[in-house]
Amino acid sequence: MFKQIIFIFMIYKSIGYAEESKYEANYDPLNCKGVVFEYNEAFLAEWNFKPTGGSGSLITIKYNKMKRTGKIRTSVYENGDLYGRGKWVGRTSSRIYNTLVEINYENSSKTFELISLFNPDNFHMNGKCKN
Repeated sequence: MFKQIIFIFMIYKSIGYAEESKYEANYDPLNCKGVVFEYNEAFLAEWNFKPTGGSGSLITIKYNKMKRTGKIRTSVYENGDLYGRGKWVGRTSSRIYNTLVEINYENSSKTFELISLFNPDNFHMNGKCKN
C-alpha cells in the first residue's frame, strides 16, 4: 500500500513539472529613432531593441559616433507594451558611469523611453519605433 502511494505521488509530481512553462519575452524587434540627452547635450540617435531568448533583450544605441549596448530583462504585456531594467555591457564601475537603465515602450503610440536609474538628468532618451 505504501509503495502504491509513493508511486502515485511520483506520477503526480512528474506531471506537475511537465506543465511548468518558462517566461519568454516574445515581441518583434524594434527599430527606433529619437533624441539622446547626455548631461547638457542632445544628440540624434538610432537604436534597435530585440529579444535574445528567455526574458532577455538587447538594446544597441548609436549616437555622436558612439555605440552602446545594454542587456535588459524585459516584460511584455498583452497590449504589446514593454518594460525592462538592465545595465550597459562592459561597464563595471558605477563610479565612472551609471550602469543601470530602465526602458518603457508603449505599443499604441510606438514611443520608447530609456532612462538612467540613478540620475535620469545625466542620461535619458526618447523616440519613436517601428517593427
